[in-house]
Amino acid sequence: MSKPELVHIIREKITQDGPIPFADFMAFALYHPKYGYYSSPGEKIGWEGDFYTSTNVHPIFGTLIARQIIQMAEAFVDDPFTIVEVGAGLGTLCRDILVTIAKENPVCYEHCRYMIIEKSGFLKEKQKKRLNPLFPGHISWSNQIPKNLVGIVLSNELLDAFPVHRLTLGEGKVQEIYVDWEKDTFVERLQKPCKPALTAYVEEVGLPLDKTYQLEINLSSRDWISSVGEALSKGFVLTIDYGFPVEALYHPRKPNGTFLCYHKHKTNEDPYQHIGEQDMTAHIDFSAIITSGEKVGLKPCGLTNQMHFLMGLGITQAMEASGQKMHTCKEAEKEFLAMKQLMNPNGMGKIFKVLIQSKKIPDEIKLDGLQFKAFGEIHLP
Repeated sequence: MSKPELVHIIREKITQDGPIPFADFMAFALYHPKYGYYSSPGEKIGWEGDFYTSTNVHPIFGTLIARQIIQMAEAFVDDPFTIVEVGAGLGTLCRDILVTIAKENPVCYEHCRYMIIEKSGFLKEKQKKRLNPLFPGHISWSNQIPKNLVGIVLSNELLDAFPVHRLTLGEGKVQEIYVDWEKDTFVERLQKPCKPALTAYVEEVGLPLDKTYQLEINLSSRDWISSVGEALSKGFVLTIDYGFPVEALYHPRKPNGTFLCYHKHKTNEDPYQHIGEQDMTAHIDFSAIITSGEKVGLKPCGLTNQMHFLMGLGITQAMEASGQKMHTCKEAEKEFLAMKQLMNPNGMGKIFKVLIQSKKIPDEIKLDGLQFKAFGEIHLP
């Protein structure tokens, strides 16, 4: 069931202004300050929520990211630096990262501070309650990335939930999906794209207009990486999300796009049900993130999948060591299967990609997460 208050707000917007681009509808559904999916109380992540993230599967995910961060910190010598996590969920990744850094490199821990950028007041309170007792004085919260930042900007499954413009191609035309209200329900209309940048990108990608094709364009993700690059004075950007380089994302064999909704661990393609009660996502165009980043001084260090990223940081050794520490075969099997899920080439291991970008960082800084290259995928020099 949809949230009636949110349906009323969107309906009134359409009544007043006419049909709205789907991206605006998605923004209302996910981010309305009071009734949006991410803004309102309720469990979103885990068994009682709508989806899992890698952080919920096993703490080794955060442990290995922490080891990559420790390597990155060598670029700052002994200067203070800040780890900025944008969209921290329940704070699980933050906890696992800081626990590992404190244990494995106390000097690095003393030099680093952790900042969480979180728009949801509900999640922010949960994070503070969970994290402040564990790391007193070590974590701060903000609404935006600070200027002249020296450090690392981290996000995990953030960009895929940014509102997307949904386009259809065919009969020589580019049209955008708008949302209208008719006969007590939401309906879709095809109209001229609301922004020239949408048509321009279709032309840049070179998609044929004579064949029926649907796609999503995430302009907000480009704006986001541009703002990150402008704020970052020196450091890294570590982005984990599902998506592809442009030639794989917008491929003739994927004529229906990648848009999906998640509700109670089930997927559907109907954004007009469970409004405010379900997640909405679309795969990321990593080529656009890279290109937009380069314009603000972010150098692409590498793009790989999660499986090879974790392999480079030692997950196979961790799996072996974990099995030896377990008291029973059942415990060992549970640990092994959880770690294996992060690596599954038919699931999380290949679906999720890891992009590392840097700014004013020497080339000799080691990044073990990029040492293995996934066969058949695009990698950067």
